[in-house]
Amino acid sequence: MKTRVNLFSASLFPPELRLSFNHLTLVLLVLVGLFTIACGGSYALVSALETDKAELSMQKRNLDSQKQNLETALANRAPDSALVDEVDLLSQQVELKRMLLGELSQREALTSHGYSLLMKDLARVANSNIWLSRIKVDNNSFIFEGFSSAPHSVPLWVERLKLTDTLKGHAFASMTMSRGEGKPLAFTLTSKAGDSVESNQ
Repeated sequence: MKTRVNLFSASLFPPELRLSFNHLTLVLLVLVGLFTIACGGSYALVSALETDKAELSMQKRNLDSQKQNLETALANRAPDSALVDEVDLLSQQVELKRMLLGELSQREALTSHGYSLLMKDLARVANSNIWLSRIKVDNNSFIFEGFSSAPHSVPLWVERLKLTDTLKGHAFASMTMSRGEGKPLAFTLTSKAGDSVESNQ
């Protein structure tokens, strides 16, 4: 005769949490690593841009001085066609240097401030199922490359990314996804200001 009753059930086990402390710690370390790499690259780019800007400024001052001397010489003598052509050439060179200085100033501002704001926004919309392996910023274009352990998390992450301050007003020009055998889903996301959105999978 049976004298024992088994009251144990698998439902008595506590539910398994998908977000573990180790997983969150790994995501945080990845974000910190990306932020460190981005800051280092930003510092190097800013230094190079400042050097180029200083050289262009010096060249511009020299060209301005030569132009002023030639204009003074022209005012004191009869027009010389060769001299007039040289003045025109110098004027074009000065205008070109001015345009280059403006472009360098814009890139310097983007490089020195864009990364920190972008990294803050990425940390704000971080998803434990998504980790980035590469970030590229080129003027108004952003390229994100990474992996996801849950394919359905990528569209949700993209929608949250659209609402950040850095990417507000940007459209995602393309998104490609691929998955190798036994590997997590890899994706590449490209964003450009004012472009239409196309998704390729």
